[in-house]
Amino acid sequence: MATFAATRAGVGRVSVVLACALLAAPGVPARAQQAKKIDVLRIGASGAIATDLSGTKEETAFEALRSFIKSETGFDNEIKRQKSWRELTDKMADGTLHLGVFQGYEFAWATEKRAALKPLALAVNVHVYRTAHLITRSDNEVTDFAGLQGKSLALPRVGQDHLRLFVERQSQLNGKELKTFFPKITSPENIEDALDDVVDGVVQAAVVDRAGLEAYKRRKPGRFNRLKEVARSQPLPPPLVAYYEGVLDQDTLKRFGDGLLNARRKEKGQKLLTLFRLTAFQTPPADFDRVLAGTRKAYPPPKSETP
Repeated sequence: MATFAATRAGVGRVSVVLACALLAAPGVPARAQQAKKIDVLRIGASGAIATDLSGTKEETAFEALRSFIKSETGFDNEIKRQKSWRELTDKMADGTLHLGVFQGYEFAWATEKRAALKPLALAVNVHVYRTAHLITRSDNEVTDFAGLQGKSLALPRVGQDHLRLFVERQSQLNGKELKTFFPKITSPENIEDALDDVVDGVVQAAVVDRAGLEAYKRRKPGRFNRLKEVARSQPLPPPLVAYYEGVLDQDTLKRFGDGLLNARRKEKGQKLLTLFRLTAFQTPPADFDRVLAGTRKAYPPPKSETP
């Protein structure tokens, strides 16, 4: 089995939102110089943002985020959920929203027909790219995804939508929908609980993120040694913040980037990172476009939601 290192639960959609507060803007397109300056920075995120926070805890987290953006950039700001990645993309294109927070695979879908949509920065949890890992007990005779048909699956309730994306697609490639392929799907609170359930025989498999699997190995090496991997996804893009060319003026983008570039080196920024379960922020690496293209090929968007 591959070797793994750190973090217990993966980044949920709330983690995605944090990225918009703590990332520096890379190169600013020339056409943005003619864009209108703003007084309030409007940020949108697709779907439900904080799947692992609710009620008072969620509002407290967002208030801390809005306060951080204000203190570091001087911008008043608002963060609003959108119905879907398609709606988010359209509102960025018409200038209703200045920045957008996407799941990585959603961004891959959106940019297929929206070339002016650009990545501002990636929200990283230990590793730049994400991978989903399908795990069973080491004494299980199953050796691949197909062998788990009809078995039970733990899918952690931590907002890591790429995990569901992976098992849904693999189920379809085996001629079934997810709920038919796995007739029993549980929703443990986090990755550690999901893996414990596999070790204890509560379920026969779990799908988990690389960073969470690494953390489990570090925290519980004896139990980790009772597990094995039977399938994994290709590298997938992480959650990210994007901008649309021409919507924000160059001065505004520069102001936003300069104000947030060193946030992780500040005490307040480190606390916010911890709150939203991120470890770093990074501009897209050289192979980012290749990973986006591979994601679109392996995981085509729902036909009804193609922009």
